[in-house]
Amino acid sequence: MHELSVTKRLFDLALRAALENEAEEVREVRLSIGRLSLVNPDQLVFWFRELSRGTVLEGARLYIELEEAEVECPSCGYRGPISLEDRPEYHLVFPTLRCPACGHKVKVLKGRDCVIKSMRVLRKK
Repeated sequence: MHELSVTKRLFDLALRAALENEAEEVREVRLSIGRLSLVNPDQLVFWFRELSRGTVLEGARLYIELEEAEVECPSCGYRGPISLEDRPEYHLVFPTLRCPACGHKVKVLKGRDCVIKSMRVLRKK
């Protein structure tokens, strides 16, 4: 259900932006999803389609860009990518991320966000 709550928040933001800009129809929505967000893109698309029924977002094409993870280690100075296995328990408790070089806890620099990058709309005349 992690994907439903994330998708609901993105959908609400997109719908609000569309209505504030007097959109008659939303043609496309471009999203950036961080790999560390553990959001499954297929499930996000499914829930977005379900939530958009009967709204100006119905039928909008979704484009999803996956943002790679990047971390920084305060101990050894490592700065770079990190991988994380998508395990079911991580949807409940996010694991402690460790430096691939020295094993110290790292600071996440990017890869956890879920962002609407842009929308293409048809405005009311």
